Amino acid sequence: MNIENSTADATQEDASKKQYEEAVKLQEFLISIACQLPAAISNKELTYSKSHIRILSIGLSRLEFICHDPKILEIPVSYLAMYENSKWTIDKLTEFIETDQLKKAEDLAEFQLIPFLKEWKEDTYFWLLIYPDKEKMSHYYEHEFIPNHRNTYEDRGKNYLVSIFIPVYNKVEYTKKCLESLFRNTDFAKHSCELILLNDGSTDETEEYFKELGIRKVLTLKRNVKAMIFSLMYRVCEGKYAAFINNDTILTSNWLDNLLTCIQSDPDIISVAPSTPNTSNLQGMADEFTPENAEEKAKSHNVKCPYLWEEKCRLMPVIALYDIDKVNTIGFADRFYYTMEFWDDDFSLRARRAGYKQILCKDTWCYHFGSISGKEDQLKYRTLQNGRSLFIQKHGVDPWGHNFCYDPYLLTHLETTFPDLPEDTPILSIDPGFGADVIQLMTGLRRLGKKVTFSFAIGDSNLADDLKPLKGTVSIAESRYDMHRALPAGSYQYISIGKEISLYPDYSELLKACASRLKPGGVISFYLTNPYSLGLKRELEEERLLNGKHSMTLIPLNEVVSILMEQGLKPNASGIFEANLPSILMPNRSEHLNRYLVLATKPK
Repeated sequence: MNIENSTADATQEDASKKQYEEAVKLQEFLISIACQLPAAISNKELTYSKSHIRILSIGLSRLEFICHDPKILEIPVSYLAMYENSKWTIDKLTEFIETDQLKKAEDLAEFQLIPFLKEWKEDTYFWLLIYPDKEKMSHYYEHEFIPNHRNTYEDRGKNYLVSIFIPVYNKVEYTKKCLESLFRNTDFAKHSCELILLNDGSTDETEEYFKELGIRKVLTLKRNVKAMIFSLMYRVCEGKYAAFINNDTILTSNWLDNLLTCIQSDPDIISVAPSTPNTSNLQGMADEFTPENAEEKAKSHNVKCPYLWEEKCRLMPVIALYDIDKVNTIGFADRFYYTMEFWDDDFSLRARRAGYKQILCKDTWCYHFGSISGKEDQLKYRTLQNGRSLFIQKHGVDPWGHNFCYDPYLLTHLETTFPDLPEDTPILSIDPGFGADVIQLMTGLRRLGKKVTFSFAIGDSNLADDLKPLKGTVSIAESRYDMHRALPAGSYQYISIGKEISLYPDYSELLKACASRLKPGGVISFYLTNPYSLGLKRELEEERLLNGKHSMTLIPLNEVVSILMEQGLKPNASGIFEANLPSILMPNRSEHLNRYLVLATKPK
């Protein structure tokens, strides 16, 4: 009986797969038909256009059966929504032709129908024929993802330098503030800009507001499709650059001038973003910046200043400018992040692994209200947690893992060692993770006019490509037991150990090897877990430490100090308190200290 059931299930699965494959082929055919419509409508070949629209309607009706497929209910596919969106678009196209609104019909075919059908096909193909098979997904990302998501305008930049695109889902009051600030602070003629708006199934007055604006490119989705919106808008950008803007932002003076100056300054830059409050990744500003004073304060602040540019290992694109030619080499947004979270972390990872730079332009301040559209879903549907899980599933690393965001405490202490540095500043970074700390260190040194070069020693080969933008040599340790043998030869001004020194079984030999490579006046930096801390005691009591991925050597501070002093270094340790301190602090108890930051200097 079990064998019979298994055979029946396999037969049903094969039949479903065949149906899905036929659906994708039909969608590809409909795309080819739709691609002929803009030119036909432009040439007023109306009989020809109407016959093509009839073919599209017939083809669409043949695709309706999948809307009722049980698999559609099991996975985050947008099939039903895109069926309805495409059907509505074809009906609207017919209406425009029948009422002799041919320019509107031409635009609707090119900027809505064609991208709708392309994204619908890709959604069907990925979710029904690729996902969740790991081998198929690996092949898809290696060979199909990039060409299937490429912006295909061959004369990009001819009509527009910048395509500005803004997706909207309800919250029309914020959209109005955003667009009004955009119109006040953007010279559309100077930079030859086009504006692209997308209404992602809003149920408020967004559609009526968009009609009042008279914008040529407005994509209207009757049903919300979440993450697909990014690819939809990217497909219709005719500019050399694409500016993505959240609708819960306020644009300020010179925002576009400054971002263009930055992205055009280096052929390796793929994306840039301004500083905005209420944004993660340390992308805000220290000054008091509110919706009421944002535009006025920015008038005096937003002056082009490369000194204030900061390279990042990832960039949160509340507002961001992209180089489309470079984006086409890695692909834009991945529909796999259907929760709308972590698609930007995924893009950042792919960008840095391709060797591209991402820059935070702190010479430009804009305002961000903060997850106005997405906050409800974050709380109700745990979209952040789900998106993080999807990232780990795809890449095998945690987007919030080691060094995804730089450590201000470490960098503040390292800055005290900057005075009187030599012009050449070679840096050896050991296990820098995603590299946020060393990138920030590089920024601080370059601001002083120092020439910075990198060498790396890492224990996880999966993170080697994350260091590509820094253009340094990378040495990979065979195991975490012999990191000291993997250190590249040379002399260094800074040696940064990215992981806690307690995680290295060879910590004594590692510190000695680092000391031997340190230039006079150079600094070694690392963290050391306090073996007497409350946090460590709790982990031992609950056996969480023993069940963890890495074992830890419990090292007293005085032992590390002795090793460093024996190597002729001058160590200095700063104690860091527990995040949650006891209600009554016991005086002179070392258990209140969670860990130490150790800076060891070699005398000149």
